[in-house]
Amino acid sequence: PLTIPKMKLPYTTTLTTPSVKDFSIWEETGLKEFLKTTKQSFDLNVKIQYKKNKDKHSIAVPLGVFYKFISQNVNSLDSYLENISDNVLDFLTTSYSKAKIKLDTYKAEKSLNTLPRTFQNPEYTIPVVNIEVSPFSVEMLPFSPVIPKVINTPSFTIPGSDFYVPSYTLVLPSLELPELHIPRNFLKLSLPDFKELSAINNIFIPAMGNITYDFSFKSSVITLNANAGLYNQSDIVAHFLSSSSLVIDALQYKLEGTSRLTRKRGLKLATALSLSNKFVEGSHDSTISFTKKNVEASATTTAKVHSPVLRMNFKQELTGNPKSKPAVSSSTELKYDFNSPKLFSTARGAIDHKLSLESLTSYFSIESSTKADIKGVVLSREYSGT
Repeated sequence: PLTIPKMKLPYTTTLTTPSVKDFSIWEETGLKEFLKTTKQSFDLNVKIQYKKNKDKHSIAVPLGVFYKFISQNVNSLDSYLENISDNVLDFLTTSYSKAKIKLDTYKAEKSLNTLPRTFQNPEYTIPVVNIEVSPFSVEMLPFSPVIPKVINTPSFTIPGSDFYVPSYTLVLPSLELPELHIPRNFLKLSLPDFKELSAINNIFIPAMGNITYDFSFKSSVITLNANAGLYNQSDIVAHFLSSSSLVIDALQYKLEGTSRLTRKRGLKLATALSLSNKFVEGSHDSTISFTKKNVEASATTTAKVHSPVLRMNFKQELTGNPKSKPAVSSSTELKYDFNSPKLFSTARGAIDHKLSLESLTSYFSIESSTKADIKGVVLSREYSGT
């Protein structure tokens, strides 16, 4: 049981909620009338399956023309690329040779006009630590005042110890460009040979297969089943079915629908729907077809309601064909019977409506007619009309 004490609502001074004491959801809501126990279990199953179709759709693609174009132009492209590679190689070798000649000429001129320079540093002693440093020298290149040729490093001696670093002579390599020899076939570029194996003028795409879906839910109170499928065979068919089973008869139903697309002698789409229940029944059938010379469509819808206070029958038919007379026709029928003893009221009547449309190139005409009648009682007073 559920118990909730009295509570004061926020932001108010006098409003309070009523208290609830020993409230049983199981008994007060009526769940114990159709549930066996408070503990319930259910089974849920879902299955989706796709079945591959062995058929294939062929799409025409003129690949032979593409192959022929490539084979005719690949040779000219190969020679064009070869000419480019030769020109690039000649440009690089010529530029390198010019740079080497200029560098050699510059070095020779500077060497003849400039005497070698040598920077010498005398012997000195580092104060505080009394480290004796021997003299050292740096010989520069004749043609450059900043690039050394030979470096003689100083020697270090620490008085009163055996630690001694001797002098070293470092000879740096001369700055010069080596001779460049590049084979003429080093940058040879050629495209691979192109051979047409077979002329392919069609691309094949697999056809859509069959898809199915199954759903089921089962418990002690309700059972739900749903099945759907899309099938691609000689025709394309879509099917749907759903049903329920409950302890309450009014909530049991069955809904089924089918749609079929036929591709022979044009296109034809047919659809059928049906619904069945204790109080409501209905169905719908429609077809539409397309051919090279004509378009035709028709639809029929029916519905029935049979409740304790209302009984009703509804029917509508619609047809259309540009080559027939009339081109479009529609008819609607409705019959109803209402009886409510508690309201002391009854009503019974019918409605019939028809419409036709005739169209030609020079004119069109519309005809419409409606018939209706009603008879009933409201608070023990009879009434009628047409």
